[in-house]
Amino acid sequence: NFYIPMSNKTGVVRSPFEYTQYYLAEPWQYSLLAAYMFMLILLGLPINFMTLYVTIQHKKLRTPLNYILLNLAFANHFMVLCGFTVTLYTSLHGYFVFGPTGCYV
Repeated sequence: NFYIPMSNKTGVVRSPFEYTQYYLAEPWQYSLLAAYMFMLILLGLPINFMTLYVTIQHKKLRTPLNYILLNLAFANHFMVLCGFTVTLYTSLHGYFVFGPTGCYV
């Protein structure tokens, strides 16, 4: 757990699970990160899906090197679905909205 609960008399540092983190970056930077993640999701899903689909459909493409590329495409597809969407959602809110439980998962 990277957050250390302690007494904070200045009020500057707050829990990343309860408050917006605008003292770390400006709100427009969070919006820019959300837009970037949205672009990566829009580009990553179809490209990775097409890579998986074409390799599965055509037996000629089933070579050892293409299995490595297929593995990378599958891992990237999983990252787009599970990682980029979480980053997009939390960037839109300015803090990690899933709380400590979501952080442990």
